[in-house]
Amino acid sequence: MRRTPALPSIVLAVALVSGCEESSSRTAAGSVLEQTAWRLRTDVTAALDADTGWGAALNEAATVAADQPFRLRVEVAGAAGADRGFTLESRRNDGEWTAVLARDFPYPDEISTPRVSVVEIDAYPPGAATTDLLDGSDGAFTGGAGVVLDSATVAWPGQGQSEWEWPLVIRRWADGAVTNEPGDRFDFRMVDSEGRPLGGRVATVHLEVPAGHLGGTYAETPGRLGPWSADDGTLYFPMEPAETWNALMMMVSRDGGAEWVEADAAGRPATVDLEGFATALHAGRVHMLHQTDSVFYHAFATTDDPAAPEGWAATDELVSVPSDPPSQTAAVEARGDGSVVAIYGDSLGLRLRIRSADGAWGDERILADDDGALLTGVQSARTDDDRVHIAYAALTGDERTIRHRTLHPDGALSAATTLADGIGTAVEEDAGALAPLVYLPGLDQVVVIYRDATGRPWERRVAADGSGPVSEPLRIADRAVVQNAVDADQAGFDAVGADDTAHLFFIDEESREVAHVAREGSGPWTAPRTVIEGADVQWIRGVVGTGADGEPVYSVVIDAGSDGGSGMNRYLELLLSGG
Repeated sequence: MRRTPALPSIVLAVALVSGCEESSSRTAAGSVLEQTAWRLRTDVTAALDADTGWGAALNEAATVAADQPFRLRVEVAGAAGADRGFTLESRRNDGEWTAVLARDFPYPDEISTPRVSVVEIDAYPPGAATTDLLDGSDGAFTGGAGVVLDSATVAWPGQGQSEWEWPLVIRRWADGAVTNEPGDRFDFRMVDSEGRPLGGRVATVHLEVPAGHLGGTYAETPGRLGPWSADDGTLYFPMEPAETWNALMMMVSRDGGAEWVEADAAGRPATVDLEGFATALHAGRVHMLHQTDSVFYHAFATTDDPAAPEGWAATDELVSVPSDPPSQTAAVEARGDGSVVAIYGDSLGLRLRIRSADGAWGDERILADDDGALLTGVQSARTDDDRVHIAYAALTGDERTIRHRTLHPDGALSAATTLADGIGTAVEEDAGALAPLVYLPGLDQVVVIYRDATGRPWERRVAADGSGPVSEPLRIADRAVVQNAVDADQAGFDAVGADDTAHLFFIDEESREVAHVAREGSGPWTAPRTVIEGADVQWIRGVVGTGADGEPVYSVVIDAGSDGGSGMNRYLELLLSGG
Protein backbone atom coordinates (compact mmCIF):
# COMPACT_ATOMS: atom_id res chain seq x y z
CA MET A 1 0.00 0.00 0.00
CA ARG A 2 1.25 3.46 -0.84
CA ARG A 3 2.32 5.43 2.23
CA THR A 4 1.37 9.05 2.56
CA PRO A 5 4.65 10.87 3.25
CA ALA A 6 4.98 12.82 6.45
CA LEU A 7 7.81 14.99 7.69
CA PRO A 8 8.91 14.44 11.29
CA SER A 9 7.58 16.82 13.93
CA ILE A 10 5.48 18.96 11.61
CA VAL A 11 2.75 20.89 13.40
CA LEU A 12 -0.24 22.26 11.51
CA ALA A 13 -1.52 25.43 13.19
CA VAL A 14 -4.90 27.09 12.74
CA ALA A 15 -4.95 30.70 11.59
CA LEU A 16 -8.25 32.25 12.59
CA VAL A 17 -8.78 34.21 9.40
CA SER A 18 -12.11 34.22 7.63
CA GLY A 19 -12.30 33.00 4.06
CA CYS A 20 -12.41 35.62 1.36
CA GLU A 21 -15.70 36.49 -0.33
CA GLU A 22 -16.22 37.06 -4.04
CA SER A 23 -19.30 38.03 -6.03
CA SER A 24 -21.35 35.37 -7.78
CA SER A 25 -20.52 34.17 -11.29
CA ARG A 26 -23.56 33.61 -13.49
CA THR A 27 -23.82 30.88 -16.10
CA ALA A 28 -25.02 31.41 -19.67
CA ALA A 29 -28.70 30.87 -18.79
CA GLY A 30 -28.63 33.39 -15.95
CA SER A 31 -28.35 30.68 -13.32
CA VAL A 32 -25.86 30.87 -10.49
CA LEU A 33 -23.26 28.43 -9.17
CA GLU A 34 -21.43 29.41 -6.02
CA GLN A 35 -18.95 28.07 -3.53
CA THR A 36 -21.24 28.26 -0.53
CA ALA A 37 -18.86 26.72 2.04
CA TRP A 38 -15.43 25.14 2.37
CA ARG A 39 -13.26 23.53 4.99
CA LEU A 40 -9.63 22.49 5.19
CA ARG A 41 -8.74 18.97 6.29
CA THR A 42 -5.17 18.48 7.53
CA ASP A 43 -5.50 14.73 8.13
CA VAL A 44 -5.17 13.28 4.63
CA THR A 45 -5.84 9.78 5.96
CA ALA A 46 -9.35 10.60 7.21
CA ALA A 47 -12.29 8.90 5.49
CA LEU A 48 -13.91 10.98 2.76
CA ASP A 49 -17.08 11.77 4.68
CA ALA A 50 -15.74 11.61 8.22
CA ASP A 51 -16.31 14.72 10.34
CA THR A 52 -12.71 14.56 11.60
CA GLY A 53 -9.21 15.72 10.76
CA TRP A 54 -10.11 19.37 10.16
CA GLY A 55 -7.46 22.07 10.33
CA ALA A 56 -9.88 24.92 11.05
CA ALA A 57 -13.56 25.69 11.44
CA LEU A 58 -15.97 26.05 8.52
CA ASN A 59 -14.89 28.85 6.14
CA GLU A 60 -11.82 29.69 8.23
CA ALA A 61 -8.30 29.71 6.82
CA ALA A 62 -5.68 27.37 8.25
CA THR A 63 -1.92 27.30 8.15
CA VAL A 64 -0.47 24.33 6.26
CA ALA A 65 3.13 23.18 6.10
CA ALA A 66 5.12 23.29 2.88
CA ASP A 67 5.49 19.85 1.28
CA GLN A 68 2.78 18.39 3.52
CA PRO A 69 -0.41 17.19 1.74
CA PHE A 70 -3.80 18.42 2.94
CA ARG A 71 -7.38 18.25 1.65
CA LEU A 72 -9.82 20.98 0.67
CA ARG A 73 -13.56 20.29 0.75
CA VAL A 74 -15.81 22.69 -1.13
CA GLU A 75 -19.59 22.95 -1.18
CA VAL A 76 -21.09 24.13 -4.50
CA ALA A 77 -24.73 25.12 -4.84
CA GLY A 78 -27.01 26.67 -7.45
CA ALA A 79 -28.75 25.87 -10.69
CA ALA A 80 -26.59 25.59 -13.79
CA GLY A 81 -29.31 24.25 -16.06
CA ALA A 82 -27.04 21.45 -17.36
CA ASP A 83 -24.45 18.94 -16.22
CA ARG A 84 -21.20 20.47 -15.01
CA GLY A 85 -17.77 19.23 -14.09
CA PHE A 86 -15.17 21.33 -12.31
CA THR A 87 -11.49 22.11 -12.17
CA LEU A 88 -9.59 23.97 -9.47
CA GLU A 89 -7.61 27.19 -9.66
CA SER A 90 -5.25 28.84 -7.18
CA ARG A 91 -3.54 32.20 -6.78
CA ARG A 92 -0.60 33.16 -4.61
CA ASN A 93 -0.63 36.46 -2.73
CA ASP A 94 -3.24 38.09 -5.01
CA GLY A 95 -1.38 37.02 -8.13
CA GLU A 96 -2.88 35.54 -11.29
CA TRP A 97 -5.31 32.65 -11.05
CA THR A 98 -3.76 29.46 -12.49
CA ALA A 99 -5.04 25.92 -13.00
CA VAL A 100 -4.13 23.40 -10.32
CA LEU A 101 -2.68 20.40 -12.15
CA ALA A 102 -2.55 16.77 -11.11
CA ARG A 103 1.09 16.15 -10.12
CA ASP A 104 1.80 13.61 -7.44
CA PHE A 105 3.87 14.14 -4.32
CA PRO A 106 6.60 13.53 -3.43
CA TYR A 107 7.37 12.02 -6.85
CA PRO A 108 5.68 14.10 -9.59
CA ASP A 109 5.79 11.43 -12.35
CA GLU A 110 8.63 13.20 -14.20
CA ILE A 111 6.23 15.67 -15.83
CA SER A 112 6.52 18.89 -13.87
CA THR A 113 6.70 20.14 -10.30
CA PRO A 114 4.33 23.12 -9.88
CA ARG A 115 3.93 25.30 -6.82
CA VAL A 116 0.59 23.64 -6.01
CA SER A 117 -0.89 20.40 -7.30
CA VAL A 118 -3.55 17.75 -6.82
CA VAL A 119 -1.96 14.59 -5.41
CA GLU A 120 -2.71 10.92 -4.85
CA ILE A 121 -3.96 9.63 -1.49
CA ASP A 122 -5.25 6.29 -0.21
CA ALA A 123 -8.12 7.52 1.97
CA TYR A 124 -10.75 7.02 -0.75
CA PRO A 125 -10.90 5.85 -4.38
CA PRO A 126 -11.03 8.36 -7.25
CA GLY A 127 -14.57 9.61 -7.83
CA ALA A 128 -15.95 8.25 -4.55
CA ALA A 129 -19.33 9.80 -3.80
CA THR A 130 -19.59 12.41 -1.05
CA THR A 131 -22.40 13.09 1.40
CA ASP A 132 -23.74 16.38 2.77
CA LEU A 133 -21.11 17.25 5.38
CA LEU A 134 -20.60 21.02 5.22
CA ASP A 135 -23.26 23.34 6.61
CA GLY A 136 -23.46 26.05 3.99
CA SER A 137 -26.41 25.53 1.71
CA ASP A 138 -29.88 24.27 2.62
CA GLY A 139 -30.57 23.07 -0.91
CA ALA A 140 -31.22 19.46 -1.81
CA PHE A 141 -27.99 17.43 -1.89
CA THR A 142 -27.49 16.01 -5.38
CA GLY A 143 -24.00 14.54 -5.35
CA GLY A 144 -20.32 15.32 -5.49
CA ALA A 145 -17.12 13.29 -5.31
CA GLY A 146 -13.61 13.00 -3.96
CA VAL A 147 -10.83 13.75 -6.42
CA VAL A 148 -7.57 11.77 -6.51
CA LEU A 149 -4.62 12.79 -8.72
CA ASP A 150 -6.87 14.39 -11.31
CA SER A 151 -7.29 17.96 -12.45
CA ALA A 152 -11.03 17.63 -13.06
CA THR A 153 -14.05 16.25 -11.23
CA VAL A 154 -16.71 13.88 -12.48
CA ALA A 155 -19.85 15.46 -13.94
CA TRP A 156 -22.62 16.77 -11.67
CA PRO A 157 -26.27 17.43 -12.63
CA GLY A 158 -25.83 21.15 -11.98
CA GLN A 159 -28.79 21.51 -9.63
CA GLY A 160 -29.04 21.70 -5.85
CA GLN A 161 -25.92 21.43 -3.71
CA SER A 162 -22.81 19.23 -3.98
CA GLU A 163 -19.52 18.67 -2.15
CA TRP A 164 -16.06 18.08 -3.61
CA GLU A 165 -12.82 17.15 -1.90
CA TRP A 166 -9.38 17.87 -3.34
CA PRO A 167 -6.09 16.43 -1.98
CA LEU A 168 -3.44 19.11 -2.44
CA VAL A 169 0.14 20.00 -1.66
CA ILE A 170 1.94 23.36 -1.64
CA ARG A 171 5.64 22.89 -2.26
CA ARG A 172 8.62 24.81 -0.91
CA TRP A 173 10.47 24.47 -4.24
CA ALA A 174 9.00 24.14 -7.73
CA ASP A 175 10.22 24.09 -11.34
CA GLY A 176 12.37 27.06 -12.23
CA ALA A 177 13.84 26.96 -8.70
CA VAL A 178 10.98 29.19 -7.52
CA THR A 179 9.96 29.09 -3.88
CA ASN A 180 6.82 29.46 -1.85
CA GLU A 181 7.65 31.54 1.20
CA PRO A 182 6.54 31.46 4.84
CA GLY A 183 3.33 33.48 5.23
CA ASP A 184 2.29 33.17 1.58
CA ARG A 185 -1.49 33.16 1.09
CA PHE A 186 -3.04 30.74 -1.38
CA ASP A 187 -6.65 31.15 -2.53
CA PHE A 188 -8.63 28.40 -4.24
CA ARG A 189 -11.72 28.54 -6.43
CA MET A 190 -13.48 26.03 -8.63
CA VAL A 191 -14.15 26.62 -12.33
CA ASP A 192 -16.97 24.94 -14.21
CA SER A 193 -16.55 22.95 -17.41
CA GLU A 194 -17.58 26.01 -19.42
CA GLY A 195 -14.54 27.84 -18.07
CA ARG A 196 -16.45 30.10 -15.68
CA PRO A 197 -15.08 30.62 -12.15
CA LEU A 198 -17.59 30.03 -9.38
CA GLY A 199 -18.52 32.91 -7.15
CA GLY A 200 -19.14 32.84 -3.45
CA ARG A 201 -16.62 31.93 -0.78
CA VAL A 202 -13.00 31.63 -1.90
CA ALA A 203 -11.00 29.11 0.14
CA THR A 204 -7.80 30.39 1.74
CA VAL A 205 -4.73 28.81 3.35
CA HIS A 206 -1.51 30.30 4.68
CA LEU A 207 1.87 28.63 4.29
CA GLU A 208 4.30 27.66 7.01
CA VAL A 209 7.84 26.38 6.35
CA PRO A 210 8.71 24.33 9.43
CA ALA A 211 12.04 24.95 11.12
CA GLY A 212 14.73 22.81 9.54
CA HIS A 213 12.78 22.16 6.35
CA LEU A 214 14.72 22.46 3.08
CA GLY A 215 12.43 20.61 0.66
CA GLY A 216 13.99 20.00 -2.74
CA THR A 217 15.71 16.86 -4.04
CA TYR A 218 18.67 14.95 -2.59
CA ALA A 219 21.78 14.13 -4.61
CA GLU A 220 21.23 10.68 -6.12
CA THR A 221 24.52 8.92 -5.30
CA PRO A 222 26.24 11.09 -2.73
CA GLY A 223 29.62 11.03 -1.10
CA ARG A 224 30.01 13.47 1.75
CA LEU A 225 27.70 16.48 1.32
CA GLY A 226 27.93 18.48 4.54
CA PRO A 227 26.07 20.45 5.81
CA TRP A 228 29.32 22.39 6.10
CA SER A 229 29.69 25.17 8.68
CA ALA A 230 31.59 28.45 8.49
CA ASP A 231 33.12 30.07 11.58
CA ASP A 232 30.17 32.47 11.84
CA GLY A 233 27.74 29.53 12.00
CA THR A 234 26.46 29.74 8.42
CA LEU A 235 25.56 26.28 7.12
CA TYR A 236 25.92 25.12 3.51
CA PHE A 237 24.24 22.17 1.78
CA PRO A 238 23.96 21.38 -1.97
CA MET A 239 20.75 19.99 -3.48
CA GLU A 240 18.30 20.26 -6.40
CA PRO A 241 15.02 22.21 -6.27
CA ALA A 242 12.94 19.45 -7.88
CA GLU A 243 13.25 16.10 -9.62
CA THR A 244 11.89 17.68 -12.82
CA TRP A 245 14.09 20.81 -12.60
CA ASN A 246 17.35 19.46 -11.27
CA ALA A 247 19.71 22.43 -11.08
CA LEU A 248 22.56 22.46 -8.56
CA MET A 249 21.80 24.92 -5.76
CA MET A 250 23.79 25.83 -2.66
CA MET A 251 21.43 26.18 0.27
CA VAL A 252 22.48 28.27 3.25
CA SER A 253 21.15 28.77 6.76
CA ARG A 254 22.22 31.70 8.93
CA ASP A 255 20.15 30.82 12.00
CA GLY A 256 21.44 27.41 13.02
CA GLY A 257 19.53 25.38 10.45
CA ALA A 258 16.00 26.70 11.03
CA GLU A 259 15.55 28.60 7.75
CA TRP A 260 17.22 27.66 4.46
CA VAL A 261 17.49 29.74 1.28
CA GLU A 262 19.54 29.51 -1.90
CA ALA A 263 22.75 31.55 -2.07
CA ASP A 264 24.02 33.13 -5.31
CA ALA A 265 21.27 31.78 -7.55
CA ALA A 266 22.54 33.87 -10.46
CA GLY A 267 25.93 32.18 -10.32
CA ARG A 268 24.81 28.57 -10.07
CA PRO A 269 26.42 25.98 -12.42
CA ALA A 270 24.90 25.16 -15.79
CA THR A 271 25.46 21.43 -15.27
CA VAL A 272 22.40 19.79 -13.76
CA ASP A 273 21.34 16.43 -12.30
CA LEU A 274 23.25 15.43 -9.16
CA GLU A 275 24.09 11.82 -9.97
CA GLY A 276 27.53 10.90 -8.59
CA PHE A 277 28.26 13.88 -6.33
CA ALA A 278 30.66 14.60 -3.48
CA THR A 279 31.98 17.65 -1.62
CA ALA A 280 34.88 18.62 0.63
CA LEU A 281 35.45 21.74 2.72
CA HIS A 282 38.89 23.34 3.02
CA ALA A 283 40.05 26.89 3.78
CA GLY A 284 36.53 28.28 3.60
CA ARG A 285 35.66 26.75 0.23
CA VAL A 286 33.32 23.86 -0.61
CA HIS A 287 34.84 21.81 -3.44
CA MET A 288 32.44 19.67 -5.49
CA LEU A 289 32.89 16.78 -7.92
CA HIS A 290 29.87 16.11 -10.12
CA GLN A 291 29.55 13.09 -12.42
CA THR A 292 26.74 12.92 -14.95
CA ASP A 293 27.56 11.91 -18.55
CA SER A 294 30.78 13.86 -17.99
CA VAL A 295 32.61 14.89 -14.83
CA PHE A 296 32.68 18.52 -13.64
CA TYR A 297 34.24 20.50 -10.81
CA HIS A 298 32.53 23.35 -8.97
CA ALA A 299 33.48 25.37 -5.90
CA PHE A 300 31.53 27.61 -3.54
CA ALA A 301 33.14 30.26 -1.35
CA THR A 302 31.74 30.35 2.18
CA THR A 303 31.92 33.36 4.48
CA ASP A 304 35.31 32.00 5.66
CA ASP A 305 36.91 32.09 2.21
CA PRO A 306 39.81 34.59 2.33
CA ALA A 307 40.03 34.92 -1.44
CA ALA A 308 36.42 35.49 -2.58
CA PRO A 309 33.05 36.75 -1.35
CA GLU A 310 30.35 34.22 -0.56
CA GLY A 311 29.11 32.65 -3.78
CA TRP A 312 30.08 30.39 -6.64
CA ALA A 313 33.86 30.60 -7.13
CA ALA A 314 34.13 28.01 -9.92
CA THR A 315 31.51 26.28 -12.05
CA ASP A 316 31.39 23.67 -14.79
CA GLU A 317 35.13 22.99 -15.07
CA LEU A 318 35.33 19.89 -17.27
CA VAL A 319 37.37 17.21 -15.54
CA SER A 320 36.75 14.20 -17.79
CA VAL A 321 34.48 12.56 -20.35
CA PRO A 322 34.75 8.93 -19.24
CA SER A 323 32.94 5.92 -20.67
CA ASP A 324 29.67 5.06 -18.94
CA PRO A 325 30.20 3.61 -15.44
CA PRO A 326 27.88 0.95 -13.97
CA SER A 327 26.76 3.70 -11.58
CA GLN A 328 27.86 7.31 -11.34
CA THR A 329 30.23 7.70 -8.43
CA ALA A 330 32.40 10.50 -7.11
CA ALA A 331 34.82 11.25 -4.29
CA VAL A 332 36.75 14.47 -3.72
CA GLU A 333 39.34 15.61 -1.19
CA ALA A 334 40.86 19.08 -0.74
CA ARG A 335 44.45 18.94 0.51
CA GLY A 336 46.35 21.37 2.69
CA ASP A 337 48.46 22.67 -0.20
CA GLY A 338 45.29 23.82 -2.01
CA SER A 339 45.19 20.92 -4.47
CA VAL A 340 42.04 18.87 -5.05
CA VAL A 341 41.93 15.11 -5.64
CA ALA A 342 39.02 13.93 -7.82
CA ILE A 343 38.04 10.27 -8.19
CA TYR A 344 35.19 9.13 -10.45
CA GLY A 345 33.88 6.16 -12.41
CA ASP A 346 34.04 4.82 -15.93
CA SER A 347 32.98 1.57 -17.61
CA LEU A 348 36.17 -0.27 -16.60
CA GLY A 349 36.93 1.08 -13.18
CA LEU A 350 37.90 4.35 -11.54
CA ARG A 351 39.82 7.38 -12.73
CA LEU A 352 41.75 9.96 -10.77
CA ARG A 353 42.81 13.50 -11.54
CA ILE A 354 44.40 16.23 -9.40
CA ARG A 355 43.75 19.95 -9.63
CA SER A 356 46.65 22.11 -8.51
CA ALA A 357 46.26 25.05 -6.14
CA ASP A 358 46.41 27.44 -9.10
CA GLY A 359 43.56 25.63 -10.90
CA ALA A 360 45.45 23.50 -13.44
CA TRP A 361 44.32 19.90 -13.90
CA GLY A 362 47.01 17.23 -14.08
CA ASP A 363 47.00 14.12 -16.25
CA GLU A 364 44.19 11.64 -15.78
CA ARG A 365 45.13 8.36 -14.14
CA ILE A 366 43.26 5.07 -14.36
CA LEU A 367 42.85 3.14 -11.11
CA ALA A 368 42.95 -0.47 -12.27
CA ASP A 369 43.55 -3.54 -10.11
CA ASP A 370 45.69 -6.41 -11.36
CA ASP A 371 42.78 -8.84 -11.71
CA GLY A 372 40.84 -6.54 -14.02
CA ALA A 373 37.94 -6.13 -11.58
CA LEU A 374 35.31 -3.50 -12.28
CA LEU A 375 35.72 -0.79 -9.65
CA THR A 376 32.87 1.41 -8.42
CA GLY A 377 31.15 2.81 -5.33
CA VAL A 378 34.16 4.92 -4.28
CA GLN A 379 34.54 6.74 -0.94
CA SER A 380 37.54 8.64 0.43
CA ALA A 381 39.12 10.44 3.39
CA ARG A 382 42.10 12.79 3.83
CA THR A 383 44.55 12.56 6.73
CA ASP A 384 46.33 15.44 8.44
CA ASP A 385 49.46 14.81 6.38
CA ASP A 386 47.50 14.97 3.10
CA ARG A 387 47.33 11.27 2.32
CA VAL A 388 44.09 10.37 0.56
CA HIS A 389 42.59 6.99 1.44
CA ILE A 390 40.39 5.43 -1.23
CA ALA A 391 37.99 2.51 -0.75
CA TYR A 392 35.74 0.98 -3.38
CA ALA A 393 33.81 -2.12 -4.43
CA ALA A 394 35.60 -4.49 -6.81
CA LEU A 395 33.35 -6.62 -9.02
CA THR A 396 34.68 -9.84 -10.58
CA GLY A 397 32.01 -12.18 -11.90
CA ASP A 398 29.74 -12.99 -8.97
CA GLU A 399 32.27 -11.94 -6.36
CA ARG A 400 32.11 -8.54 -4.70
CA THR A 401 34.93 -7.33 -2.48
CA ILE A 402 35.91 -4.14 -0.67
CA ARG A 403 39.38 -2.85 -1.50
CA HIS A 404 41.55 0.00 -0.29
CA ARG A 405 44.40 2.10 -1.70
CA THR A 406 46.33 5.13 -0.48
CA LEU A 407 47.35 8.14 -2.57
CA HIS A 408 50.47 9.67 -1.03
CA PRO A 409 51.35 13.39 -1.18
CA ASP A 410 54.06 12.71 -3.77
CA GLY A 411 51.51 11.11 -6.10
CA ALA A 412 52.48 7.50 -5.40
CA LEU A 413 49.52 5.13 -5.24
CA SER A 414 49.69 2.02 -3.07
CA ALA A 415 48.73 -1.42 -4.30
CA ALA A 416 45.17 -2.54 -3.63
CA THR A 417 44.43 -4.36 -0.37
CA THR A 418 41.28 -6.45 0.01
CA LEU A 419 39.47 -5.56 3.23
CA ALA A 420 36.29 -7.63 2.89
CA ASP A 421 34.45 -10.07 0.67
CA GLY A 422 30.90 -11.39 0.63
CA ILE A 423 29.30 -8.00 0.15
CA GLY A 424 26.69 -9.18 -2.39
CA THR A 425 26.29 -10.26 -5.97
CA ALA A 426 24.14 -7.70 -7.80
CA VAL A 427 26.17 -4.95 -9.45
CA GLU A 428 23.37 -2.42 -9.48
CA GLU A 429 22.26 -2.93 -5.87
CA ASP A 430 25.32 -4.06 -3.94
CA ALA A 431 28.13 -2.07 -5.53
CA GLY A 432 27.64 0.93 -3.25
CA ALA A 433 28.40 -0.88 -0.01
CA LEU A 434 30.59 1.76 1.67
CA ALA A 435 29.92 4.61 4.05
CA PRO A 436 32.05 7.76 3.70
CA LEU A 437 35.50 6.97 5.15
CA VAL A 438 36.42 8.45 8.53
CA TYR A 439 39.83 9.73 9.64
CA LEU A 440 40.40 9.64 13.41
CA PRO A 441 43.29 12.00 14.22
CA GLY A 442 43.35 10.86 17.86
CA LEU A 443 44.29 7.34 16.71
CA ASP A 444 45.88 8.27 13.37
CA GLN A 445 43.67 5.68 11.71
CA VAL A 446 41.15 5.58 8.88
CA VAL A 447 37.89 3.70 9.49
CA VAL A 448 36.37 1.81 6.56
CA ILE A 449 32.72 0.84 7.17
CA TYR A 450 30.86 -1.41 4.75
CA ARG A 451 27.65 -3.42 4.44
CA ASP A 452 27.83 -7.19 3.89
CA ALA A 453 25.44 -9.33 1.84
CA THR A 454 23.12 -9.81 4.84
CA GLY A 455 22.92 -6.05 5.39
CA ARG A 456 25.03 -5.98 8.56
CA PRO A 457 27.55 -3.15 8.96
CA TRP A 458 31.24 -4.02 9.52
CA GLU A 459 34.45 -2.09 9.96
CA ARG A 460 38.17 -2.40 9.20
CA ARG A 461 40.77 0.11 10.28
CA VAL A 462 43.76 1.19 8.23
CA ALA A 463 46.92 2.97 9.32
CA ALA A 464 46.85 6.65 8.34
CA ASP A 465 50.30 6.40 6.75
CA GLY A 466 48.92 3.85 4.30
CA SER A 467 50.99 0.94 5.59
CA GLY A 468 47.98 -1.36 5.70
CA PRO A 469 45.11 -2.67 7.86
CA VAL A 470 45.53 -2.44 11.61
CA SER A 471 42.42 -4.38 12.65
CA GLU A 472 40.49 -7.51 11.82
CA PRO A 473 36.91 -7.26 10.49
CA LEU A 474 34.53 -6.26 13.28
CA ARG A 475 30.74 -6.42 13.04
CA ILE A 476 29.23 -3.13 14.19
CA ALA A 477 25.60 -4.14 14.76
CA ASP A 478 23.35 -7.14 14.25
CA ARG A 479 20.79 -5.13 12.34
CA ALA A 480 20.40 -4.83 8.59
CA VAL A 481 21.13 -1.51 6.87
CA VAL A 482 18.82 -0.56 4.01
CA GLN A 483 20.34 -0.87 0.54
CA ASN A 484 19.34 0.96 -2.62
CA ALA A 485 16.46 2.72 -0.85
CA VAL A 486 15.86 5.16 -3.72
CA ASP A 487 17.39 3.52 -6.80
CA ALA A 488 20.82 4.97 -6.08
CA ASP A 489 23.01 1.88 -5.64
CA GLN A 490 24.13 2.82 -2.16
CA ALA A 491 23.76 1.63 1.41
CA GLY A 492 21.75 3.81 3.76
CA PHE A 493 24.32 4.84 6.32
CA ASP A 494 26.72 7.67 7.13
CA ALA A 495 29.93 7.67 9.17
CA VAL A 496 31.62 10.59 10.92
CA GLY A 497 34.43 10.89 13.42
CA ALA A 498 35.76 13.14 16.18
CA ASP A 499 39.23 12.73 17.68
CA ASP A 500 39.35 9.01 18.59
CA THR A 501 35.64 8.18 18.25
CA ALA A 502 33.83 6.86 15.19
CA HIS A 503 30.06 7.31 14.82
CA LEU A 504 27.75 5.44 12.46
CA PHE A 505 24.17 6.50 11.70
CA PHE A 506 22.27 3.87 9.74
CA ILE A 507 18.78 3.43 8.29
CA ASP A 508 17.21 0.21 9.53
CA GLU A 509 16.17 -1.97 6.60
CA GLU A 510 12.79 -2.89 8.10
CA SER A 511 11.62 0.12 10.09
CA ARG A 512 13.43 2.89 8.13
CA GLU A 513 14.22 4.45 11.49
CA VAL A 514 17.72 5.83 12.01
CA ALA A 515 19.95 4.29 14.68
CA HIS A 516 23.26 5.51 16.08
CA VAL A 517 26.26 3.51 17.27
CA ALA A 518 29.70 4.73 18.35
CA ARG A 519 33.13 3.32 19.11
CA GLU A 520 35.61 5.21 21.27
CA GLY A 521 39.25 4.30 20.80
CA SER A 522 39.73 0.55 20.68
CA GLY A 523 36.63 -0.15 22.78
CA PRO A 524 33.48 -1.93 21.59
CA TRP A 525 30.73 -0.45 19.46
CA THR A 526 27.80 0.75 21.52
CA ALA A 527 24.37 -0.84 21.23
CA PRO A 528 22.18 0.84 18.59
CA ARG A 529 19.88 3.60 19.85
CA THR A 530 17.07 5.03 17.74
CA VAL A 531 17.58 8.71 17.00
CA ILE A 532 15.03 9.34 14.21
CA GLU A 533 11.65 7.64 14.10
CA GLY A 534 8.30 8.25 12.45
CA ALA A 535 9.81 8.97 9.03
CA ASP A 536 10.61 6.82 6.00
CA VAL A 537 14.27 7.94 5.89
CA GLN A 538 15.95 7.25 2.56
CA TRP A 539 19.13 9.37 2.58
CA ILE A 540 21.34 10.62 5.37
CA ARG A 541 24.49 12.73 5.22
CA GLY A 542 26.02 14.87 7.95
CA VAL A 543 29.11 16.11 9.78
CA VAL A 544 30.19 16.61 13.37
CA GLY A 545 29.18 20.06 14.56
CA THR A 546 28.55 22.05 17.71
CA GLY A 547 25.08 22.47 19.16
CA ALA A 548 23.55 25.59 20.66
CA ASP A 549 24.82 24.65 24.12
CA GLY A 550 28.31 23.85 22.88
CA GLU A 551 27.80 20.09 22.90
CA PRO A 552 29.01 17.93 19.96
CA VAL A 553 26.18 17.07 17.57
CA TYR A 554 25.64 15.25 14.32
CA SER A 555 24.56 18.04 11.96
CA VAL A 556 22.59 16.21 9.28
CA VAL A 557 20.22 16.55 6.33
CA ILE A 558 17.92 13.59 5.75
CA ASP A 559 15.55 12.67 2.95
CA ALA A 560 12.48 11.78 4.99
CA GLY A 561 10.74 9.79 2.24
CA SER A 562 10.77 11.41 -1.22
CA ASP A 563 10.95 8.12 -3.17
CA GLY A 564 13.36 9.89 -5.53
CA GLY A 565 11.11 12.92 -5.83
CA SER A 566 11.29 16.14 -3.86
CA GLY A 567 10.09 18.00 -0.83
CA MET A 568 11.39 15.81 1.98
CA ASN A 569 14.87 17.18 2.79
CA ARG A 570 15.11 18.22 6.44
CA TYR A 571 17.89 19.46 8.71
CA LEU A 572 18.36 18.00 12.18
CA GLU A 573 20.92 18.08 14.98
CA LEU A 574 21.40 14.84 16.91
CA LEU A 575 23.41 14.54 20.11
CA LEU A 576 26.49 12.37 19.75
CA SER A 577 26.20 11.38 23.39
CA GLY A 578 23.59 8.90 24.57
CA GLY A 579 21.16 11.70 25.48
